[in-house]
Amino acid sequence: MKSYFVAAFYFLFAATMFSQHVYYTQTNYSGDTLFPFTIPMLDIDSTKESNSKEVLAIPKKEKDRSPTVVAFWLTTCMPCHRELATYTANYAEWKKQANFNLYAISIDFPHNFRKIAQIVRNKQFPFPVYWDRDRLFRSVMPGGLNGLPQVFIFDKNGNLAYKHKGFRLGDEQELFAKIKELQ
Repeated sequence: MKSYFVAAFYFLFAATMFSQHVYYTQTNYSGDTLFPFTIPMLDIDSTKESNSKEVLAIPKKEKDRSPTVVAFWLTTCMPCHRELATYTANYAEWKKQANFNLYAISIDFPHNFRKIAQIVRNKQFPFPVYWDRDRLFRSVMPGGLNGLPQVFIFDKNGNLAYKHKGFRLGDEQELFAKIKELQ
């Protein structure tokens, strides 16, 4: 009898893992692999689908260009929450001192989508937030976004100038120093 329950447990476990794997299999990305890429994104209310090529676009005129910070996060990642809270607390002062763009992009699974908007509203993020519905940024970012949070800075010309994985208090100072250096 005991072996029956053990066998049933392993069968259910394997079936669950297989079904999740099939459900969440990443779509093959065949788009642009240079920043700003061509990845579909949804705003936090899912009322409008955008494309990273448009959202993260590099202005044609040199004088209009600025560094772009892209912070990847998950609703279930507590270090991600601390990182974005720190950015939120410093954002207004940073914008007074430097010209840059900051975007937070969630790579959450579909079942957590509604939590994204709830978190953004509750924490009052002052920067744009999008959802990478198909999790395609994993195909183009160095390291495949293995481990979050991760933040990347692209210079005025779209070249990767900085990347950082994880978050500890004080990391935001390093990030802002790099932003100012790229002015």
